Amino acid sequence: MTPVAPVILEWPTVFDTVDAVERAWLQFVANYPDEERVRLRQALAFAQARHAGQQRRGSDTPYWLHLVRVALELARWGQATPELVGAALLHDVVEDTPTTVAEVAEGFGPKIAELVEWMTAPAGRERSACAIHYERMARFAPPEARVLKLADRTDNLRSIQALVMRTGDRYRKWARTYLERTKEDILPLTVDAPSIARVTLVTAMADLAPMVEGGTPTS
Repeated sequence: MTPVAPVILEWPTVFDTVDAVERAWLQFVANYPDEERVRLRQALAFAQARHAGQQRRGSDTPYWLHLVRVALELARWGQATPELVGAALLHDVVEDTPTTVAEVAEGFGPKIAELVEWMTAPAGRERSACAIHYERMARFAPPEARVLKLADRTDNLRSIQALVMRTGDRYRKWARTYLERTKEDILPLTVDAPSIARVTLVTAMADLAPMVEGGTPTS
C-alpha cells in the first residue's frame, strides 16, 4: 500500500506556507521504510540545494515548496511509489538548474533520471519545440511520466490562480496563455490517467478560467 498524503494544502494560505508544507512532508515521508525515507530526504535536500534562491513567479515562496506539493498530490492520487515521488522532488533540476540527467542518474538511479528527462522542456522553450515535446510525451512517455506531468501542471495552475488573485492584471495575460497551453498540450496526457488525476487537473483549469477571462479576482 502506498503512503497517502495526510494533509490537504489549501491555498492561498496553507498552500504557500513553508511551515505547513514542511510539516505535511515530514508526516508523509515518515510512512516509508527507513531506506526509502532516507533516499527521499536525500532527493529533497539535493533539490533544495540546486534550487536555492529560486522562488515561485511573482512571490517570495521558495521553489522547493512546489516540488513537495507535486509529490503530495501524487500521493493523494495513489501514485506514491518511491521512484515517482523521488522524480517529483527532482523534476525541475535539469530544466531550471545546471544539473544534468547524468547527475540525476548517478545520484538517484536510471528510473528517476528517465522521468526527470521526460519532465524537462526543450531548451529555450520555444512554442513549436514544446508542442513537439508534449506530443512525444503523449505517444511515448511511460505512464508514470505522464501522471507526474499532470500533478506538476495541477500545482502550477493552483499557484497561478493564487498569483492572479494577489496581483490582479499584472500576470493575467500570461496566465491566460498558460491555461490555453494546458488545454493544447497537457489534456492529451490524461488519456489512460487515473480518473482522480483527470478530474483534479480539469478542476484546477476550471478554477483558473474565470480569473483570466476579464473578471476581477477576489481577495
